[in-house]
Amino acid sequence: MFIWFCIFVFAASGCCVNAGNTMTGRSHKVPVNSTKVLRAAQFAVLEFNRANVEEQFAYKIVNITSAKMQVVAGINYIMDMLLGRTMCKRIYTADSEPCVLHFNPKELQCHFVVTEIPWEDSRALTLNKCHPYNH
Repeated sequence: MFIWFCIFVFAASGCCVNAGNTMTGRSHKVPVNSTKVLRAAQFAVLEFNRANVEEQFAYKIVNITSAKMQVVAGINYIMDMLLGRTMCKRIYTADSEPCVLHFNPKELQCHFVVTEIPWEDSRALTLNKCHPYNH
């Protein structure tokens, strides 16, 4: 009987675990300028630039318009941001932040999800959707 009680308590607590004020699985807004969001955003742009082989120039963050965090089997950082094309060649730069924006502007509106598993020290760009931004 005690074992069944323990299983019940464990199962009940597993579906309602709090991460701050949010239940596991539900996303919640977080400040776009928080350290963790900025770190996830920089990682997303780095991975985007690596994968964006049809583009000659690197992109950098112009503005993070929204950010959410979701606790799952790790942490998802769900971000919408505006990227701008820079003067730096994509293949020669690992960090596009110090690069100046291109004189021929090209901006992208992007939706990124970065999944971080802190206890495994791993991070991956799990969703990458970008389209041209029209003012």
